Amino acid sequence: MGMTYDPAGRFDPFEPLFKEQQNTATAGVSKGKRDKRVPQTPLERVALSQLKLTAIIRAPSGNRALVEDATGKGYVIQKGTYIGLNSGRVVEIDQNRIVVEEEIENVMGELTIQNAEIKLQKPAGEF
Repeated sequence: MGMTYDPAGRFDPFEPLFKEQQNTATAGVSKGKRDKRVPQTPLERVALSQLKLTAIIRAPSGNRALVEDATGKGYVIQKGTYIGLNSGRVVEIDQNRIVVEEEIENVMGELTIQNAEIKLQKPAGEF
């Protein structure tokens, strides 16, 4: 006589332990949490700390900047370019720095907006 497995009365090991419960009033409405942006460019797969601001190009049509990754590959960015691991977006390009607005998720799961700066490296011997 062969043995058979009867899963009745036992939990499914492949089912999540904590299920989200939605009532009909809030079904389809997010709780202020946005989906994380899927990286589409190589710049979105590199941490801001690994990027080096090499040059800034000032123009009437809008400033642009040249950043280098750790391998030495250069990228031209402009205002609105997505950059960094935390869905960062370039919001400002000044004469010696760029400002990136990042979405940081805290311990409670809430998204907060933080600004990060990447400054232009001055040549050796210059103050």
